[in-house]
Amino acid sequence: MVSTRKMVKMKKWFLFLCVLFCCIGISGDTARSFFFRGAFYQDWMGLKSEDSDLYNRLSSRLKLTFLNKPGDGWTVFLDIRNRYTLGDKGKNQLIIYDAHISYNKLKRRLFLSLGQMNLYDTAGIGELTGGVIGYKLSKYLSLGGYAGLEPDIYNTRWDTDYNKYGFFIRYIGSGARQFSVSFNHVGFNSKTERQFLYSSLLLPIQRLFVFYGNVEYELNKRIKSEDRLSRLFLNARINLTRYFDVTANFSSGRGLDYHRFLLEQSQDPTIQNSEIERYYYNETYGVRLSFKPVKSVRIFAARRESERIDREIKNHTTRFGLSMTNFLKTRVSIYGNFNMNRGDSSESDSYYISASRYFGKLSCSLSFANYYNGVRITGEGTPQVFHLPDRQTLSTNFFLILSRALAISLDYAFSYQKEMNDHQFFVRVIYKK
Repeated sequence: MVSTRKMVKMKKWFLFLCVLFCCIGISGDTARSFFFRGAFYQDWMGLKSEDSDLYNRLSSRLKLTFLNKPGDGWTVFLDIRNRYTLGDKGKNQLIIYDAHISYNKLKRRLFLSLGQMNLYDTAGIGELTGGVIGYKLSKYLSLGGYAGLEPDIYNTRWDTDYNKYGFFIRYIGSGARQFSVSFNHVGFNSKTERQFLYSSLLLPIQRLFVFYGNVEYELNKRIKSEDRLSRLFLNARINLTRYFDVTANFSSGRGLDYHRFLLEQSQDPTIQNSEIERYYYNETYGVRLSFKPVKSVRIFAARRESERIDREIKNHTTRFGLSMTNFLKTRVSIYGNFNMNRGDSSESDSYYISASRYFGKLSCSLSFANYYNGVRITGEGTPQVFHLPDRQTLSTNFFLILSRALAISLDYAFSYQKEMNDHQFFVRVIYKK
């Protein structure tokens, strides 16, 4: 097994090589215009709970796309974050979300990518450090394959015993229509951990109907036939008239994708997690009816069923909501919902209310909510859902555009419950080029 220190060095060399490839590509193509698009985020987060010390964390994130426009030849993608926790037990953490170079040209059949990337859209396999190569059979249809290692983006290393490979067919048509099918193999220590088929479909039909779904089907013979369908997600929306639309959804199987959850939480840390039932129920389904009497007002009612099959727990939620934009031409937007929760293991009724207003380059928002679920990240990096007593949170946000390239966001949240209160602060400076 390669040591952690060597892995860290390897990842730093990996970043260096990506930059070196970029320079080579630039020097060999000086006659063409250089494309550059990027953003830099500087964050500070503070958390103060009762008599505990203030928790401080600084975070810097750099996102770059350069060399050529995507789809116009060689393009480099870079998305890295560096975190530093202040204090006596502070530590530094380098996170690499994306660092790869790709080749894709409209009139060329071959396309490829090399480096560290995310393959959720292509193969449903998550993060990969390796390569992807494909061939365009037509304007809309392509096939390809991938192979590589499983990157541990939070521990700045690769697991050389964890390997992935697979094949895919992908269709990207007009009007945002997309369809993909892939065979995926995940191995650990020279043994097969998973073999599965993954498929996703996005099908919009004008402005009347939109359907999205994805499915995973296990191929390992040791898995019982009734457990082969490990993941199924369906979502459909129908616009009945200009005033009414209906949205229905169904989710079954793997309730929590740890890799994706950690990735999303790290990329956009949030003040609170008030809508996380989908992470621990292994079957949920529901329908929502929305009514839009005028352009700026929407009223909706929804019903959701949640079931944890392994524990025979069934819960029911009925939700009512209202949203208004530019209320009475005051630039004020209002949103609120109320959930009636019933069932074997249901929580108390919950609500969420928010109001926001735009003042030219400044926007402000204020929200109030009660919620009963939280997510705790264990020492191994695994999210665990835990229940809270009646917890209420008052939060506010200010977003100021300083110039075409520079903006700042300020967040504050005060959460209180019996015998425990906490304050959370979040500051983000954004520079875009």
